Amino acid sequence: MNEPYDTCKLDSTKCLGPFPAQYSTLQSCALQDKILTKYHFNGLPLCEFLYRGMNDSYLVKDLSSQYIFKVYRHAWRSLVDVESEIELLQYLKSNGVSVSFPIADKQGNIVQTICAPEGERYAALFSYAEGGSLMADMTMEQSRIAGKEFAKIHMLTKNRQLKNQRSQLGLTALLDSSSFMIEPFIDDKNNDLTNLREVTVKLKDKFSSVALNELDYGICHGDFHPANYHISERNEITIYDFDSCCIAYFAYDIATFYYWIVSAYKNANKIMGSFLRGYQEIRRLSELEIALLPYFGAASFIWRIGMQCSNCEIFSYFVRNNIRNNTIRNLRRFVDEHCC
Repeated sequence: MNEPYDTCKLDSTKCLGPFPAQYSTLQSCALQDKILTKYHFNGLPLCEFLYRGMNDSYLVKDLSSQYIFKVYRHAWRSLVDVESEIELLQYLKSNGVSVSFPIADKQGNIVQTICAPEGERYAALFSYAEGGSLMADMTMEQSRIAGKEFAKIHMLTKNRQLKNQRSQLGLTALLDSSSFMIEPFIDDKNNDLTNLREVTVKLKDKFSSVALNELDYGICHGDFHPANYHISERNEITIYDFDSCCIAYFAYDIATFYYWIVSAYKNANKIMGSFLRGYQEIRRLSELEIALLPYFGAASFIWRIGMQCSNCEIFSYFVRNNIRNNTIRNLRRFVDEHCC
């Protein structure tokens, strides 16, 4: 019988030593012992790995509350990027917007630096968003509440810049750069490459035919949809995951929600109508902004696919499967039905 594998007893002449890592998973117990002890908790906190996305999220519990400990992926966001996201959340919270906000440690530090196998990773502790995501269905009142709270963000961030002036998410980034990232992964047996290019041309033609300079812009969430906010049983909303915050048109920010709703919900028209009514309780939308929602919605989805393709080491299943099946075809169908 072979002896149990023990890294401490490996033959140094045969072992390569620590192997390079691309995206490690930090041990919950190590975070609990080495990092979370820096914070004020009500009793000993327990740390549990929650999920992996563009970054890693851990659920932290003490005797009275829950928190989210977010560990940014190495080289995905710079320290200034993280600090800008933190700055935005603090600004929104101080002005009454219900967001998952950062929490400082005993020394007043918000951003932690962790030496992971692949290199430095930044991390921060956030308040927990009570309730749950409305991925299956939502009431008209819940949709109205989401629209109203989302509009508060835009009212506060109009013409405002972040600390590092996060990238301007213009048409080049949305369409050209994203398409460039997507095309190598497309198998054109379903005419996906043709469909993508034709959709991109149609969107460009539309945007070039309208006065985009008349649209309001500012700091946007960048990826607002029902998976990025929670609503409690008391219909209290908390918005989170501002990792994609950027400078963009507000119509684009709303359109990310629009595309998701139209693509996933049977009563999409009612939900979207209620969302826009709630939004306009705080901020009025121009006719042009409303007319461009389907076009910006399609552009937001192209950007999302491009982002996932550029991070194929994380989204390998999506890139290898979904994008080669119905993803581009569904995009084309959406454009044919809604971008008339």
